[in-house]
Amino acid sequence: MREDVKREIIRLIDENRSPWVKAAFYSDPEVSSILDRLIESWESNNRNGIPLDYASDQELETLYRLAKKYSSLSDDEARAYVWGSREPGKGGSLLDLLRRIVRRP
Repeated sequence: MREDVKREIIRLIDENRSPWVKAAFYSDPEVSSILDRLIESWESNNRNGIPLDYASDQELETLYRLAKKYSSLSDDEARAYVWGSREPGKGGSLLDLLRRIVRRP
């Protein structure tokens, strides 16, 4: 079951042809918060496997729910979400996402 959910999240987002869907998913504050923890766990375990391997069942369920939501968006809807007006610094815009990426060592 867990493996099926991980494969489906990857299919819905990482294999999605729309860069806007990917950007919308990864800039979601809830996704960002979960992925921060997963990446930290993955790195502290010598990058064994993939970050999703370190997710709890609840985190996988949340990521899957959000992956379904974002994968169903059109490019225009996803772009509007990415560029939408949300509170700065909350991980909710493309600019905030880029700032986080550049800040990482």
